[in-house]
Amino acid sequence: MKKISKNVLLVSSVGLAGSAFAVTNTHPVFAASNAATNANSSQDVASAQTQVNEAQKEVDQTQSQLNAAESQLSTANNNLDQKNANLQNAKEAVDNANSKVASASRYNSFIQSNLSQAQSDLDSANKDYQDAVKDNQDQQRTVADAQSDFKEKNNQLDEIHKKNSDINAQIDSVNSDINNYQSQISDLQKTKDELSPKLDAAQEALNAKQPKIDAATQDLQNAQKDLGEATSTNEQFTLPQSYIDYVTGKSTDWDTAKNDLQEAAASHTYPFTAGDASDTVYDDPSALSDSDSKRLSLYVKNLIDSINSQVGSQGNLTVTDGSLAYAKRYTQEYQNSNYVFRKYNAIKSASSIMGLDEYAVTGYDIAANRQVTGWSQVATNGYVHTYYDYGTTNMSEITKAAFDLVTQQLADPSNYKNITDSNGYFSVAVTTQDDKFYVCLLTINPSGLPNSFGTKEVLPVSKEEIATKEDTVKKAQTTLDQVKNDASAEQSTYDQLQSQNQELDQQISDLHAKINDGQNSINGLRSQIEDDTFAKADVKQAVVALSQAQFVAQMAATKVQNAEASLNAAQSILSSAKQDATLATNELDKEESDLNNVKQKLQAAQQAYDSASKAQSDASKNVDYLKQQLETAKKKLAHAKAELVLAQTKQNTDNKQNQGSSDNKQNQGDSDNKQKSDNSNTKKDANNSKSSSSTTGKKTTTKKKTTKKATKKTTKKTTKKATTKKKSTTKAIKKTNKKKTPKKAAKKLTKKTIKKSSKKAKSTKKATKKVKKAKKVVVASSKFTSLKGSKKAFVGKWKKAKSVSGYQVRYSMASSMKKAKTKSTKATKLKVSGLKSEKKYYVQLRSYRKLSGKTYYSAWTKAKTVKTR
Repeated sequence: MKKISKNVLLVSSVGLAGSAFAVTNTHPVFAASNAATNANSSQDVASAQTQVNEAQKEVDQTQSQLNAAESQLSTANNNLDQKNANLQNAKEAVDNANSKVASASRYNSFIQSNLSQAQSDLDSANKDYQDAVKDNQDQQRTVADAQSDFKEKNNQLDEIHKKNSDINAQIDSVNSDINNYQSQISDLQKTKDELSPKLDAAQEALNAKQPKIDAATQDLQNAQKDLGEATSTNEQFTLPQSYIDYVTGKSTDWDTAKNDLQEAAASHTYPFTAGDASDTVYDDPSALSDSDSKRLSLYVKNLIDSINSQVGSQGNLTVTDGSLAYAKRYTQEYQNSNYVFRKYNAIKSASSIMGLDEYAVTGYDIAANRQVTGWSQVATNGYVHTYYDYGTTNMSEITKAAFDLVTQQLADPSNYKNITDSNGYFSVAVTTQDDKFYVCLLTINPSGLPNSFGTKEVLPVSKEEIATKEDTVKKAQTTLDQVKNDASAEQSTYDQLQSQNQELDQQISDLHAKINDGQNSINGLRSQIEDDTFAKADVKQAVVALSQAQFVAQMAATKVQNAEASLNAAQSILSSAKQDATLATNELDKEESDLNNVKQKLQAAQQAYDSASKAQSDASKNVDYLKQQLETAKKKLAHAKAELVLAQTKQNTDNKQNQGSSDNKQNQGDSDNKQKSDNSNTKKDANNSKSSSSTTGKKTTTKKKTTKKATKKTTKKTTKKATTKKKSTTKAIKKTNKKKTPKKAAKKLTKKTIKKSSKKAKSTKKATKKVKKAKKVVVASSKFTSLKGSKKAFVGKWKKAKSVSGYQVRYSMASSMKKAKTKSTKATKLKVSGLKSEKKYYVQLRSYRKLSGKTYYSAWTKAKTVKTR
């Protein structure tokens, strides 16, 4: 709606009034309502005058408030200028204090560097002193060792001289004993020479009767052997009843039968007695004599016959001259064979030679160990041959092997009938192979034999012949006893003289043994005599080493004195450096204290300035607001005055109108009221719009300040205040609508307010994110409690820091930490090795903490120096 000026309103009112007057005077219809119209005009004038008075009062009040606000603004500006000047002065003071602190800090760093260097020099001097002391102690120990070595070498030389002297004395004593033994031997030899003719005479007397004794002894041995051979074939083996029951079908308990059989075999007594006259000894068991071969075959035959008689078997084995000849041929063929299956080849070959069917002969053998005295191996054409040296084998061993063969066959349930049910001609052969000898039982089927095969049975010696042989043994024993009794006197004389002669020989032999022992003892003692040449050289060398050690020890003692002087000087320098460091530290603390004071003043000045600035801003905004209010009040006043003029003009016009023009007057009044109402509404809408805008702007300013404060507070409060801002904006929009703000102005105001609120909400979120990002994890730091150098290494120790995951140590040969190397550890101690010797290293320490997958570090400590050895 366009703004209508005061002049236009007045002109329009006058024109309208004139027109109304003309109409009312000329139109007869309005004449009746003139009185009522006049009354309304008076009321309008009074109402307009009241509005003018109220508007004037509002203008006066607003002008008074504006004057007061402008005075406050002037005061706030002056105060702000003063606070700004104070703030600048405080900043300048802080800058000056910072400059002083920086200068003091640089000076303190310089002094601390000097202190560190002095401490490093002291550590180096102390290390040199400790090294010198240690070296001096080592050299003193070397001197002591050299003295001890000299004493030891000298004592060894004395011991060698004493030992050699003792050995020579022992040699002289042994030589004296040897001479004494030789004298005794000479005396004993003379006695033996005197006894020799008597012994020879007794020997001749005994020799005259010895042939009869030897002949009688030989006759007795022959008779005993003949008797032994005759009785050794009468073998009887008693089977256990459990075995007999099993074989005869009375029992099925084979295990019991077998065990009882083995126990009976183990306790069996053989007729062949080891070492008796009939126990023939053989170098080669396969070379049995015909008589022993016959005796062995008859022994086994009688053994099998005794078994058959107990089990009731009808088996019958017969030893013939032909079966014995076959056993001999079998042995020859076996010994001459090189085949792997020598037994079967020997049977085949022997059968062929004697005209027998090889399948008519059956052989069962067993192996027994020969006595082996040595062996050797020879490689020929890629094959290794073993050659044995054998001892002797007795006839009793061969007989036992034959017995074991029979009992072995009996102990096999599938083979015992080979013994009990065999029929035919029979013999036993003995063969050898490597370190074994074999006893083989040979049975020959009697059917189909050639006529040349001898079938004459070989019988054992009869009981009558055995009795005759026993009488022969008794007679031979009687004859030997009688011959020995006839030569008893000569034998006694000879035995006595022979005993004396043997005793003299033994004494002479013992003396010779003592002489040999003495000679060996002398040789041993002489070998124990030591050559003192090397010992003397060792003593001389020990003297030289002692002199050198004493000289080096003297040099080491001088080095200790020099190192001690250097250490004292370094301690003095360090003491002075510590004093300077204390002064520098105190000065730095003072400057830092002053800096803190001026910073506090700066903070107070800043707070005062901020408060003054806020007061100035509030005063300025209040002035602007009151100016707007004053302008609005003035517009209301002008409008009210225009309304009053219109009302007065209308009243004057109405008074001049005729009574006939009442209708026109009523119409004109309605028209005027309508126009006045429209104008009043237009002004009110504009004023309401401005008031709403002013109110909104004021609230927006408050929101900005609230947002700044909210940024510094927690995220929850910020979110709540942002929500409150949106609600207040919505209320402002509703309030404006209630006051009948035009739709366009309401929409424009709503869009601006929402846009500003959206921007502020976003800025609030960003501020919140910045607050979150700005949250810093503080890692506790630590510092070295000790830092010591060692050989090509150093060891650092530090205090344990709270809530850390570990520590890092970095070191470099440059004070700038250029090309520094870093080591990590979770302990409060770390040894860094593999360094260069006699070098200074700069070392720093820091802590680290692992949190939510990230690692945070503390600051590096001030570098400390350490020197390696």
